[in-house]
Amino acid sequence: MLFGGHGMHGPDIRGVRPYQVIGLVWFANVVGAAVLMINYLVVIPFPPRESTSSIIRGNVLLGLACVAVSWVVLGVVGAPRAHRALDWTLRGMAPDEEERELTLNLPWWLFWMQVWLWGLSCVVFFYANLDVGGVFALQMSTAVIISGLATAATSYLLCMRLFRSATTRVLELAPPKAGWSAGVGEKAVFIWALTTGVPVLGLIGMVAFAGQSGVSLHQLSISGLVVGLGAVVTGFFATVLFAKSVGEPLGGLTRALAQIQEGDLTVAVTVDDAGEIGQLQSGLNNMVHALREREQLRDLFGRHVGEDVARLALSQGVALGGEELEAAALFVDVIGSTTFAATRPAGEVVAALNRFFEVVVSVVSEYGGLVNKFEGDAALCIFGAPLELPDPAAAALAAARTMAQRLRDEVPDLDAGIGVSHGLVIAGNIGATQRLEYTVIGDAVNEAARLTEQAKDRPERVVASERIVDRADAGEQARWRLLEPMLLRGRLVPTTLAVPI
Repeated sequence: MLFGGHGMHGPDIRGVRPYQVIGLVWFANVVGAAVLMINYLVVIPFPPRESTSSIIRGNVLLGLACVAVSWVVLGVVGAPRAHRALDWTLRGMAPDEEERELTLNLPWWLFWMQVWLWGLSCVVFFYANLDVGGVFALQMSTAVIISGLATAATSYLLCMRLFRSATTRVLELAPPKAGWSAGVGEKAVFIWALTTGVPVLGLIGMVAFAGQSGVSLHQLSISGLVVGLGAVVTGFFATVLFAKSVGEPLGGLTRALAQIQEGDLTVAVTVDDAGEIGQLQSGLNNMVHALREREQLRDLFGRHVGEDVARLALSQGVALGGEELEAAALFVDVIGSTTFAATRPAGEVVAALNRFFEVVVSVVSEYGGLVNKFEGDAALCIFGAPLELPDPAAAALAAARTMAQRLRDEVPDLDAGIGVSHGLVIAGNIGATQRLEYTVIGDAVNEAARLTEQAKDRPERVVASERIVDRADAGEQARWRLLEPMLLRGRLVPTTLAVPI
């Protein structure tokens, strides 16, 4: 849904009303009080002198009074707190900083509030039963606090599930940090202690006081069996809730990692925990975002400098300098581009140039070359650098023939000359440490540019030097014929030209 207050899209937030929160806590406490009442009336063994109707009636009425008081306190104190924490889920707006903090802390706040209520009830029961006997008063207060702690822990787990969508939205706006919440291990020990450990301690205490109470072995065995089974059921229920709170997000993380391994970088997991698991979820999302940015940069880098140069830079690093090697250079330049641009709309000129360069890039890639740079309406292509080719001369010559034919067929609006040469060049990164460029410098590059000028006047539109034809394999040589030598502009010695047959 759209959070209009901040103009942000968030997860599907289910509005949580205060009465839902307090109703859930009320329900948990009523169940806890009912279990305590059953334990008192049926399970916990008391001698006949402590089980008179007047004592039982007094404790039952006291229990009902404590439940009623707790309901009032939860309604008067808890409901406003829940309203302040969760009202933003009803307004349909992103929470502010105070609301985010209140939302994350609300389950713990409700837990401690219940602990205090049950603790006060424990004190009340202890003093109310002192006139019956010190041991009896201790047993009653112990039974109350055991039930209260188990109830508060179970209520905490239920509230965590109720607030899950709201917690998700809060953590989306402010990712979890170390120290925000107890760790998984601490929570596990906490849940076990309150829902299993404490009831078992109560069972141990009941057995320890059995000799002083004068209860029969039969009555003690039945009571021990019931209390033990109750602790098992309560512990199991709490453990299932805790396991789901840990297992579900971990399952989502596992599935997300599997998708990432398969190359899917659109993965995003929901951050719904303020502790260690939430940090893992947030960390995975950040990792995917970084990987996505890296792939975008790699793609952009590859488009600018060529995939081979990009791959080499990523594997070996980037440094200024170059290496001397034998390579073939192909230079292609549009004929009459100035007139074409002056007589056509700008959009048509750009579209034609894009089609032109699409053919150039496609052909050069097909023959293993690199489009080193675009220069207006011209392009310099290299064969044999940065990656070696078995026969760069043959590859460049074949690419020139294919390129000329495809340009005539696919881009008839533009005419172009193509020059091809071969020789010793320097290939590497030039510029400054802050801004550098991979390029190829050498006589072969200059010669290819001059041959392009001659190609513009030839019907074949392709001219190569005799040197590159001689370096190619026999099959490619057979596709070319030599012309008369001529002195190219800026050259000191004549160059024998070659054109496709």
